[in-house]
Amino acid sequence: MKNLVLALTAYSAIATLQLALLSPAHANSDSQSEDKQVTSTEFRYDKPFVASESLLPKTTGDLRSDSLVEQSAVSTTAQQNTVSKTNTHQQHLGVNKSSSDIVVSSVNEFWIYESWVTLEQDIDYDGYHSTFSIEFDADTIFTRAPVYAVLYLGKDGIYDAIHVSSEFYIYSEDSTDTFTIESSLISGFPSSEYDILLELYDADTEVLVAYIDAYDDSALAYLPLESKNNEYIVEDTVVIVEEHGGAWSLLPLFLLGGIVLTRRASKRNI
Repeated sequence: MKNLVLALTAYSAIATLQLALLSPAHANSDSQSEDKQVTSTEFRYDKPFVASESLLPKTTGDLRSDSLVEQSAVSTTAQQNTVSKTNTHQQHLGVNKSSSDIVVSSVNEFWIYESWVTLEQDIDYDGYHSTFSIEFDADTIFTRAPVYAVLYLGKDGIYDAIHVSSEFYIYSEDSTDTFTIESSLISGFPSSEYDILLELYDADTEVLVAYIDAYDDSALAYLPLESKNNEYIVEDTVVIVEEHGGAWSLLPLFLLGGIVLTRRASKRNI
């Protein structure tokens, strides 16, 4: 009987050790947090946006020839100033913001008239997209005003800034001067429903002058998104199952060994 007790004790200890070694490793891999990484591209007038060209006058025939000459005379200096100022706008990146923190300083001088969201890139066809674009039409009471936008993504009223746009001009209530930001989520965004927050800043004063969020436009709410490294989560799951399969295959061997030892102990007692 002593041999039987020792055999069963050894079997239990080895099986417990195998499970203990595997479980913490799996838990640690699940608990690791990822840095949020996003790449964005800007478009205007159906082509990639070039910040320096935004300082050139809008060629719709509305400006007189003498205005064009005056604008071209100061364009070089203005372009240099814009490049230096655009770099300072990056202070918004990485900022975590709540809906209650938003305070607009202007009074009906700027507004975002409308916005449109397009979802793209669903590689694994699970309904969650890793790329999206937002096109928006910002207006102002002024004939022309330099602005820039900050794009946020978040849930439950908490947003993370993922892109700060270049400076661009908006022209009064012109409906053709829309601006588009296309963003690809690289990592740090698990599959979920996200809300968009878009802020508009006066490029000269750095003051928040307008914003739009999921409360203002339902098209910005509950967007099914995920980062690209989550597009292949099914393959990762298969790998995890295979790793655990090797450990569980040892248990029948221990069980057979226990049965053999039990029979031998029983014969000796007889």
